[in-house]
Amino acid sequence: MDNVGGARKSGLSCAECRRSKLKCDRVFPCQSCIRRGCANICPEGTLAATKGNKVLMAHAQRLSEQVKNMTGRIKELEEALHESQKSNRGRSEPHHLLQTPSQSHDLAELPELRTIYDNEVLDVSESIGSLSIDVDGRTKYHGESVGSEVRQPILVPDAYPPQQSVSTDPKYLGLPFEIIDLCNAYPFGLRGSQYTKFLFLPFLPPYERALELMELYYGNVAWMFDPIVRDDFMTNILTPLYGHTRSPNVNNIHSHRLSVFFIMLASGVLYEESSSSGVLAEQYHALSRAALSIDPIYQDATCATVQALFMTFGHIYQSDRTNNEGRWLLMGLVVRVAQLIGLQRDNAGWGLGQEEIQRRRVLFWDIYSVDAWMSMLHGRPPALNINHTDCCFPEDLDLTIKPSGVVEMGWHAWKFRYSASCLGISVQHVFSTRVPSYSILLELDRKIRKFNMPSHLQSPIEASEAGRSWSAEAPRAMQQYAALCQREANLLYIHRSWFVQAIREAPANPLQHKYAPSVLAVYRSACRLISSLNGLYRVHSKPTDRTWFFWSAIFSACIVLGAIVVDSPQCTLASNALQELEKGMVLYEEGSLPCRPPATVPVLHKLHERALTSFQASQRDIGQPRSRRSSINSGDLNVLGPRTSDVPIMPWRFSSPASSASASGSDRQSSELSDADTSMFNATLANPNLVLPATREFEPYHATGSPEDISVPSPFFDPALQAAMMMPSTQSNQSIAGPSSSMSTPQPLLSSYQQVTPQNFNVNEAYHNNNQEEVWRKYIENLGVMKP
Repeated sequence: MDNVGGARKSGLSCAECRRSKLKCDRVFPCQSCIRRGCANICPEGTLAATKGNKVLMAHAQRLSEQVKNMTGRIKELEEALHESQKSNRGRSEPHHLLQTPSQSHDLAELPELRTIYDNEVLDVSESIGSLSIDVDGRTKYHGESVGSEVRQPILVPDAYPPQQSVSTDPKYLGLPFEIIDLCNAYPFGLRGSQYTKFLFLPFLPPYERALELMELYYGNVAWMFDPIVRDDFMTNILTPLYGHTRSPNVNNIHSHRLSVFFIMLASGVLYEESSSSGVLAEQYHALSRAALSIDPIYQDATCATVQALFMTFGHIYQSDRTNNEGRWLLMGLVVRVAQLIGLQRDNAGWGLGQEEIQRRRVLFWDIYSVDAWMSMLHGRPPALNINHTDCCFPEDLDLTIKPSGVVEMGWHAWKFRYSASCLGISVQHVFSTRVPSYSILLELDRKIRKFNMPSHLQSPIEASEAGRSWSAEAPRAMQQYAALCQREANLLYIHRSWFVQAIREAPANPLQHKYAPSVLAVYRSACRLISSLNGLYRVHSKPTDRTWFFWSAIFSACIVLGAIVVDSPQCTLASNALQELEKGMVLYEEGSLPCRPPATVPVLHKLHERALTSFQASQRDIGQPRSRRSSINSGDLNVLGPRTSDVPIMPWRFSSPASSASASGSDRQSSELSDADTSMFNATLANPNLVLPATREFEPYHATGSPEDISVPSPFFDPALQAAMMMPSTQSNQSIAGPSSSMSTPQPLLSSYQQVTPQNFNVNEAYHNNNQEEVWRKYIENLGVMKP
């Protein structure tokens, strides 16, 4: 019978199937040979007798050869790339070994972790900060965001002697030797200590006195940071200490909780109107340190351990403003002990009770918020990273219900979410070793301004503002200003170095500069800080005058306002800036004395005199060309008189090599705004007749839409924004003409800040790669604020 398919079919199997003893379908080529890859020899041919399949072996050999070839190729490429990058650190064409056909394929790149030590990272920021070393080798480092008063001591004129404070040495506080011995072991404690908690029994105040000091603490301190809520303190510390009989007893309380008790008394008694309050505060502070040292923190660490250390940090913050480095180191210890007991990880799945879960979450987010702000103030990286935690936000125990029935989060809940969502990104922006593009800065600015703020936390800016007023309760009013202070001070810190560049490169009119949005942002934040605090001080002067960081923000605001007038007296902002500087100076002199070094007041007076002289001179010279004034002119360094140090040390400063060329930054600009952005700036910021209100809110950033569901934790950070900040800069080096210096016809004012800061703001960051800390340091030296 003929084969319908045309293939020959015989009565015998093919030769290969007979050799291999396989079943053959006798339709050639047979299926067995096809499956084995030898259809071309079927039916007469056979494969050589070998172990295994020869075809598979051949495939394996070919793959092995390809792997060897590719491995060798990769090594050649790595060596060539290494040599190329060693010889040329600038941007250049790819090495010829990289010009392979594979470059034409669009391959998906996997995310990778890179450090500044990788050879391919060429865009690491040169803004390394400032390092001071004295003749004895004592060293201090401060980065770009460091506050003016933290980095260097304020000048102390002879007419203003330093403030006198109570001695913090336990030897001079009338305490027994055993307590002093324990204090000397603080903070790590004594191993195998023979001391017991009964040492502290004579120092426990009566129950009524303890309640009185507790109320002072929660009324004057806990409104800002509350690491141990009132119910927790009453249930787990005060009640075990005094019991139902209200007689002191230390048997039922751990020594670290006893430390929490004493440090709360120390912080509370500071706000007591008594001549002996300072001595009592230091005695309770010493007792707290001694109680913590009975049991070593590395063996007996609990939430109470972290609470005691954190509250001690807060007490030092209130009582000793000069101990910046001590607070910095203590905060680092707080973080390490918190990590030791796992506060950075959410504990809902560990089988803990709801009370313990709430306690741990409250404590962690208070620590995170303070650590981030301390990092910004000192110009040093934080100890906590938002990417290393999954701790949920605690339950909001301070909800506010509006008359309409809408539920708003309380101050602490808002503070936690702001710190996680905005402050965390700001810290990454400031301390990133790769210079983020200016468009990323503007995006971060928008994110901060758009962050929803509950209506009860919105503070009035003007003297009379519809819909806003200060709370009649002092703690609530303080929280109102603290919310504004956090946001505006945050904006001031992230814009400050860009502001300096604009002032230095375009002193005649910095609003024409490509960094004009930073000039406006710094000016607005400074004005809002001063105007709002002036209103709060008139309503609640007593707690306001003792809140240290409020006045620190005002001091910084006065400096930047004075900088505008001194270096850009013909700018359209100069007149208003001078008025705001005068208001801020009067407010600072009147309200900051209880908690600020008096030496800062004459510094502001000198700055105001210089600003007034510069402004009056510019008014006389209107119409005449004004030569560019360098902010680091050595002839200006003695404006405030001789600058001799009372400390017998000679600091040397080391910064990035690029800092020496920072004065010629205008020559380094290789790109400006795009054409669309240029036309927008020509129509708005470049207008010499532009006058902006000092304190009016930016309209696009009023909260709109439905209220936030506070039962669901907000996202910790914006992954897209963070990823953009960490990516290397890919800005073009093409030069584009910037905005013109004059206009034929006046243009209307901007209706919104969003128009001032277009999203596609492409600029070259070559000049910003210079050491911004060095730029700011020399700038404020020229203003006469810091020591040279």
